[in-house]
Amino acid sequence: MQNLNRRKFIGFSTLFLLGACGAQTTQSTSTSGKSKIVFWTMQLKPQFDKYMTDLIAAFVKENPTAEVEWVDVPWGEMETKILSSVAAKTAPDVVNLNPQFASKLAEKKALVDMAATISETDKSSYFPNIWKANQLDTATFGLPWYVATDITIYNRSLFEKAGLDPAKPPKTFEELTKVSEQIKAKTGKYAFLLTMDGGQVLEAMVQMGMKLLDANGKAAFNDAAGKTAFDYWVNLFEKQLIPREILTESHRKAIELYQSGELAILLTGPQFLKTVALNAPEVAKVTDVGAQITGSTGKKSAAVMNVAVPATSSNQALAVKFALYLTNAENQLTFSKIENSLPSTIKSVSDRYFTEAPKDAPLLDRARVISASQLSQSEVLIPPAKDIEKLRKIIYEELQLAMLKEKPSEKAIASAAERWNSL
Repeated sequence: MQNLNRRKFIGFSTLFLLGACGAQTTQSTSTSGKSKIVFWTMQLKPQFDKYMTDLIAAFVKENPTAEVEWVDVPWGEMETKILSSVAAKTAPDVVNLNPQFASKLAEKKALVDMAATISETDKSSYFPNIWKANQLDTATFGLPWYVATDITIYNRSLFEKAGLDPAKPPKTFEELTKVSEQIKAKTGKYAFLLTMDGGQVLEAMVQMGMKLLDANGKAAFNDAAGKTAFDYWVNLFEKQLIPREILTESHRKAIELYQSGELAILLTGPQFLKTVALNAPEVAKVTDVGAQITGSTGKKSAAVMNVAVPATSSNQALAVKFALYLTNAENQLTFSKIENSLPSTIKSVSDRYFTEAPKDAPLLDRARVISASQLSQSEVLIPPAKDIEKLRKIIYEELQLAMLKEKPSEKAIASAAERWNSL
């Protein structure tokens, strides 16, 4: 998937092309006189055809006067289609988005405030930190649905060659620096690569203590913690402990380097274990997994997909009821087992599927348990905010100038703050 969080989610290879759904008119009643809602998802066909058909049938059985029409939209088309449909007042009643997409609608007050609509009991069923991913100012613009958290995938053989304990991957970025030095000195290889095509580097800086914005949306990162985070990457680059590709390449490059044995650690979602096993079986044989690396804050990053109800829905109560049904603990558990994702509901994660994996279990099973165990500590580290993509671009541009010694770190971070505040 694309945008800030694409690396954490499974990339669905088959697209379901949706004609001109942006021009469709949502009908509040069907030809049979039932209350009708239209539900849009992002790129779930054909893998989830049976799951969604069964779920909708079960919902209609409990709500016999309801009718649900499911429409699947390719990932790359969703933002344009949902924005245009909201503007044309032809939006679906329930829509599957991510916080970054949804926040653009929330800015326009175009989504139902779930915090003011559902009960406290329903709200408490979701992980509190995951719930916050869908908040903008005082409004909650969606219900959390499925989640992903990164893990540490690493090459035991390279660890051993570097004289490192292969049973103890680094847990913090501070430890990662020491590991990087030892791996480079003993093997000539790089320890890891995070890239700037998405949010990974910025998320790491937040984990190190950088605060992005203050309560008024102004830059909050030009302080001691922000400078320390800037210096972390500048120092790694100057000491040649991270590939120069950090400046130009995408996350795909990190996967390629790991698969070729040139990288000791891959910081990514568990689903990429399948990619390594398929493309580099010899590397897969010496691959192990550990918890997500974090900084001084102890925070761990999560990617969250949500479901939102547009304010224009003429069957708003039914739409909210369906959104709650879709994201309840039972249905999320079933969905997670199909998709190899994580649920946003506390009860779902207590299932043995997420808590038990013996030491000799397949790597994917152990990765799932590690990933699920992080949910209570995980959150969306780059919050939904107006022009957040512009902020990321500004910070990366100034960070790159510091890494290339075109600006001292202090001037680069000050310039980033000034540029953001001038917006």
